Amino acid sequence: MLKVRVPATSANMGPGFDSMGVALNLYNYVTVEEIDSGLVIDITDETGKYIRKDEKNLVYQSMKAVFDKVGYTPKGLHLILENNIMVTRGLGSSSAGIVSGLLLGNALAGNPLSKDTLLAMAVDIEGHGDNVTPALMGGFCINVNQNGKIRYVSTPVKEDLMFAALVPDFYLQTKKARSVLPRSVTMWDAVYNTGRSALLAASIMSGKYENIRAAVGDKLHQRYRKRLIPNMDALFQACYDKGALGVYLSGAGPTIVAIVHREKAATFSGEMHTVLSKRMKNWTLHMLEADNQGAQILDEHQ
Repeated sequence: MLKVRVPATSANMGPGFDSMGVALNLYNYVTVEEIDSGLVIDITDETGKYIRKDEKNLVYQSMKAVFDKVGYTPKGLHLILENNIMVTRGLGSSSAGIVSGLLLGNALAGNPLSKDTLLAMAVDIEGHGDNVTPALMGGFCINVNQNGKIRYVSTPVKEDLMFAALVPDFYLQTKKARSVLPRSVTMWDAVYNTGRSALLAASIMSGKYENIRAAVGDKLHQRYRKRLIPNMDALFQACYDKGALGVYLSGAGPTIVAIVHREKAATFSGEMHTVLSKRMKNWTLHMLEADNQGAQILDEHQ
């Protein structure tokens, strides 16, 4: 029996569209054991109402991608899924499914594939690397796809940063969120994002957090997607009013993430809970830390 833990991820991070993300300490767990025959999938949480439990299940599909690549054929499989990452909210639930399946498939087959190979497979399945890279590698990640080879840097996030995830009670499919984006942008918008992506990466890595508010600026996706997310501008402003270092739309949304200094996290949390309870009761605040380890195969008793 094998068990994997995969962290949630927050991608794009303002200007880093499809290229930047961070792993967070909210986890999905998947346990697998080989059985005599067939495929049995149990889901221990409420997502079992709508996540498939057959061969179309994303975790199983990702395991099968490994099996097909290395020529391994299990007799049968029993999967147990515990999903704590909110589905279709912009916190990397699909990436967690992909990474968990790839890691478990590789482990069952005797670990013939390197982590970099698994990452390339994850990007191929997901379509972009901003979520799967931190899910697998942990920390704050920047990645690009160079002719199928994933070039990335993963760096630990310092303990003095926290990530406040404001999660609404409505869903937003990534396909829909991408459908509102323009097919082309101006040179000036591209330059705007290029500089801020570089500044955000350098500021997080160096600890120059006073730059973060300017660095999370974006002109490629957030202003187009906010029409799909009621109260987005008001929540951004509320987070800044309560002391956030920077605020951005997480992934395709609808979750909004505020980067907060740990010294101010308790005050921020209390004041934002008050804001939400008075004005936006359909939003829930989760105070999270960075996960610098990434996906882990656990002892079966953990």
